[in-house]
Amino acid sequence: MDIEVPKRLINKAVAQYAAEIKKKTEIPSTRHKKIITISRQLGTGGRKIAEAVGARLGCTVWGKEILDVLASQAGGEYTARMFEALDENTQGVIDALVSDLFGQVAKHTYLHLLPKAIFVIAQNDAVIIGRGSHLLLPDSFRVRIKASFETRVNNMMRFEHLDRKTAEQRIKENDRQREAFMKDLARKLNIKEYHDQFDLGINTDRFDIAEATEIIVHAFRIFQQTRT
Repeated sequence: MDIEVPKRLINKAVAQYAAEIKKKTEIPSTRHKKIITISRQLGTGGRKIAEAVGARLGCTVWGKEILDVLASQAGGEYTARMFEALDENTQGVIDALVSDLFGQVAKHTYLHLLPKAIFVIAQNDAVIIGRGSHLLLPDSFRVRIKASFETRVNNMMRFEHLDRKTAEQRIKENDRQREAFMKDLARKLNIKEYHDQFDLGINTDRFDIAEATEIIVHAFRIFQQTRT
């Protein structure tokens, strides 16, 4: 898997994670963690929205590319560093959960390391983008960001500087790959109606990035109130 994510960004995120976990073990907190999972179609502005939401709520944002790095690096070195920052009881719970969900798969495989990475990340405040995180973390605040095909094509042409044909091809291929991944993950988790597992849906045909961010933050705060 060829993933181009600067190592300095991953090292920074992992180091920040470990530092925050250490701080929380020194100063116990009774508040609920802030966990938001965002599923988005390519070309909807979902990444920018996720980054804005993370900034508003003080959460680290974990994009799907970083999740893939955590799950694909030799030996899972980054995931291991994060995992070791947790106490032994939490480590045991996560290992048991992955084993229960996916069976006795080899512990160096993508199938094992991706959900493990997501479960580890969810031990701290986070906005997690894609990779089926909303299915793996059903207690998170689950957001779906979508838009019409035309809006998505226009966004790809504008922000990625693609011609229309290339933008259309990239979106169609991305949709195909994501659907195949989600179908396979849902099957492994025994979830039949996996298209409907969201708390909030936003159409960026109608809302810009700032508006969508405001909606998510407001809805998340209401969501938090219902859990206290």
